[in-house]
Amino acid sequence: MFVHRGGKAGGAPLLLIHGWMMSHWYFRPVLEVLGAEREIFAIDLPGFGESDRPAPSRFAYDAASFAEVVDGVMGALSLARADVLGHSMGGGVAITLAARHPERVQRLVAVTPGLYRVPVPRLVRLALLPTVGAWLMRAGTIRSEFARSTRALSVRDGRCLDEEWIDYYWSRVNRAGGHDAAHRCLLNMASASDDNDDPGRVRAPTLIVWGDEDRLVPIAHGRRLAQVIPGARFDVVPACGHMPFIERPEEFLRVVRPFLATAAAPAIETPMASRRAPTVIAS
Repeated sequence: MFVHRGGKAGGAPLLLIHGWMMSHWYFRPVLEVLGAEREIFAIDLPGFGESDRPAPSRFAYDAASFAEVVDGVMGALSLARADVLGHSMGGGVAITLAARHPERVQRLVAVTPGLYRVPVPRLVRLALLPTVGAWLMRAGTIRSEFARSTRALSVRDGRCLDEEWIDYYWSRVNRAGGHDAAHRCLLNMASASDDNDDPGRVRAPTLIVWGDEDRLVPIAHGRRLAQVIPGARFDVVPACGHMPFIERPEEFLRVVRPFLATAAAPAIETPMASRRAPTVIAS
């Protein structure tokens, strides 16, 4: 496991969890401001970024498995409790962590979280086909198509994702095991339950943030989560797609920073199962 650690040493900890095919690297537009006030721990989940890519036969690549990994990493870092911010698939992981390990999460920020079944864009439906889907994910995707679909679906204005950004993530998904990990995550997200009861178990103060022109996860999911998570607050970033912290970083920070400064709920103590801590490489 790779963890980027930065910001204000000894400050209040903030744990960042990225979305599908992404990594800690795409939080850069807001890291300097957030890191001026708190210590940052940005995890690369298994299968992505700089972390290992176990075969799907060894790792499930679903929200529950990722949440257990995050819990284990926090244990390995002696990070008893933190504010947790997760985006997209990572937002679903953050909600799952808050529900199943409430003692770990002080405040929760879920940014366009993918927790319920998401509609699969036409551009990637072929990857869901049985037998050939995984092969198509590996062999049928080229850089130009990756760039075009990412810019078309992830943001309102594709110009905010420059060539360096595309190159970074294209190179990571093409590392050994990267396509298989991304494919298994895609299958899990496309078949996720619409009756997930984890949101109703969250007790941490929660902020849900959505871009008003999100083309990947319907804004209706955000409104539903705001009703199900007790006391959750729901904020919409205008003129923005699926990645508010990239497309509208100042507006995103205007919403998130005051929330992180509010009083947190007391820690909830629950027994923690013993487990072998994952290997952590910090940057």
